[in-house]
Amino acid sequence: MEILDLRQLRSRDLEPLLAEEQQLWQSRLQWDYSHTAALILRFADARALTGYAAVEEGRTVGYSFFVYEDYKGLIGDAFVSNPFRNGPTEVRLMTHVIETLEATPGIRRIEAQLMNFGGEAVRQWFAGQNFRSHARRFMGLSLEDSIPPSPNHSPEVEIVGWNPRWFAEAARLITSAYHGHVDSEISDQYRSQAGALRFLENIVRYPGCGVFRESGSLLAFRPGSSTLCGMVLTSAVGVGVAHITQLCVEPEFQGLGIGSVLMDRVLAKLREQNFRTVTLSVTESNRSAVSFYERLRFTTLNEFHAFAWDAPANKGWLPGQRANTVISDK
Repeated sequence: MEILDLRQLRSRDLEPLLAEEQQLWQSRLQWDYSHTAALILRFADARALTGYAAVEEGRTVGYSFFVYEDYKGLIGDAFVSNPFRNGPTEVRLMTHVIETLEATPGIRRIEAQLMNFGGEAVRQWFAGQNFRSHARRFMGLSLEDSIPPSPNHSPEVEIVGWNPRWFAEAARLITSAYHGHVDSEISDQYRSQAGALRFLENIVRYPGCGVFRESGSLLAFRPGSSTLCGMVLTSAVGVGVAHITQLCVEPEFQGLGIGSVLMDRVLAKLREQNFRTVTLSVTESNRSAVSFYERLRFTTLNEFHAFAWDAPANKGWLPGQRANTVISDK
């Protein structure tokens, strides 16, 4: 098996593998991955896709690509064809990705959320590379078969539809809601106003997490206040399938039922708009959130891991230099 720079491949080399990946996204996550796959193929033909591919006898059996964002490397996706999901293939592919990112001047952090890539061998390998690992759930709710219970009481809040004029205030809410939160360990965009604005740009104006649904996104204000105290944002990720990209409440107002009211309202709106299914992701260690979604009758569709690495203040190795890992192709 060879590990090749993705820029040596063309769309025709990746098409069969991406077709298999699309089927898995659809069957496991109910997510239409075709738009993302088409974008990946266009970047491949433009020789602009940074990453690596695993090639066996001329057939592309795995790939992973990454992007640079200031001081950070983001692993955008990783996937291996089913007959080759044996642990060593994934580890060998990821070794090239991580070594390249760590050897890049100025990179001080690496993040990855690998929805359809992993297993215990991969998790252990990341741990051996000093990555922190966070178990996450991908959950789904059928709006056709299950009607979530309504909140027991209604807090005093004003619920309005999304308006772009609240971009800056929404970013402030995110940084406040996720201060010291486990999810800010997974994505450092939650730690600053600038990062939160970039996060909002990605989900509202770009199709990386589906197509943003302004009509399915709500803001909560305390009566007479122009300060956001809660927010829920959604995107369409397939025919009849919506994904909740963000649900957060200002810390001082948590526990008052604002999150419950936002979810009740947005699920009703999505049902009216003929969505059949709603999905979301939640971190396993955030037990209050997991319990909250389970009370709403969300069930777990997939389990995966998020990984994060920060360069130590004084590295004990040169850029790109890691302990050798023995990989077997057998």
